[in-house]
Amino acid sequence: MKIRQDQLSGLLAKGLAPCYLVSGDDPLLVMEACDEIRAAARKAGVEERELFHAEAGFDWRHLLEEANAMSLFASRRILEVRIGNGKPSDKGAAIQQILDNPNPDNLLLIICPRLDSTIQRSAWFKAVDKAGVFLPIWPIERSQYPGWLKRRLQIAGLQIEPPALAALAHQTEGNLLAAVQEVEKLRLLGTATINEEMINEAIGDSSRFDAFGLADTCLLGNLAEASRILSHLKGEGVDALMILGALTRKIRQLIAMQDLGGQQLSEAFKAQNIWPKQQPPYKKALQNLRAPQLHAALRKAEKIDAAIKGSGDDPWLLLSELTVLLTGVRLTTG
Repeated sequence: MKIRQDQLSGLLAKGLAPCYLVSGDDPLLVMEACDEIRAAARKAGVEERELFHAEAGFDWRHLLEEANAMSLFASRRILEVRIGNGKPSDKGAAIQQILDNPNPDNLLLIICPRLDSTIQRSAWFKAVDKAGVFLPIWPIERSQYPGWLKRRLQIAGLQIEPPALAALAHQTEGNLLAAVQEVEKLRLLGTATINEEMINEAIGDSSRFDAFGLADTCLLGNLAEASRILSHLKGEGVDALMILGALTRKIRQLIAMQDLGGQQLSEAFKAQNIWPKQQPPYKKALQNLRAPQLHAALRKAEKIDAAIKGSGDDPWLLLSELTVLLTGVRLTTG
């Protein structure tokens, strides 16, 4: 069953489906939808969570074994499967098998980037759509962005004057993760109504140190500045997942636009909701980075995600390695 994001809360209130497929390229909206599903699952007594990163070389038998295994503590589990390219390497056979023989103790949560029409015609996708819920996450259109921003402020208990809203929309330029960061800063001011002066003071000089500033600096090939911004973000206590989300979004957008030029690229920018002011870093990166480098960066991002979730690796060290990959700088030793 296909639903819109605004239908998710109501559907979850009626009970859990055996399977959810969340797909989209905006990290914040995907993260919030998945968080809502996980919260509903916890409320329903689903206490355990097993995470699977279905990247190149993933052994799908491991997922099948876990799906068929009895929980040690007899509690229900979320089996969360993240498919970085949206294309299961076993062509979806394991997912189909799980859905053909469902274990009532399991809830299957599949997370993918935006799925094209070819994938949506595949057998595994049709099995998910039939057995559970498909939630495609669409980016916020430019015309919708100020309204979305105003609603986020209202949720935070803030009112905002029209000139201030326009200034905040201009400053964040459609970057939802950056917008959420700025809303949190404004909430901490302790003032119920936000004016334009407050926007300029709250964002001002710090705006270039946000996660998207780091991402753009990487795309422009400036390794020294990218390293400085990453160090600043770490020192300020910025969530590593927030930084990863910004970088991953850029990587996926670049992969989607690889090998395009002229009018095709112009249309791709529109499709990716990349505003004209945001385009120069992308154009620079498309000149500097080839497909193998971008896919290597995506694999690195998946490793960082696992590190943030507790794999044992240092996520900040891996983030620094990812910034090197995205700048296209080749480091030499000796």
